[in-house]
Amino acid sequence: MDKILCSKKEAAEALGCSVRTLENLINRKLLASRRVGRRRMIPCAALEQFAKRDTPVITGDADAVAAR
Repeated sequence: MDKILCSKKEAAEALGCSVRTLENLINRKLLASRRVGRRRMIPCAALEQFAKRDTPVITGDADAVAAR
């Protein structure tokens, strides 16, 4: 069974950022999280949604983009 929730440390590693940056994203309501007992857990689906939403999509001719 795949994981549904991950810790802040695991989520930060998955996004390639620090735990503090991850906490800032949570505080600014840019990344969903859940309380499980005393721990703050991040849904793995929320990480994927955040990464897709936050990733710029480059379209067009690659040479034209490189010339900019």
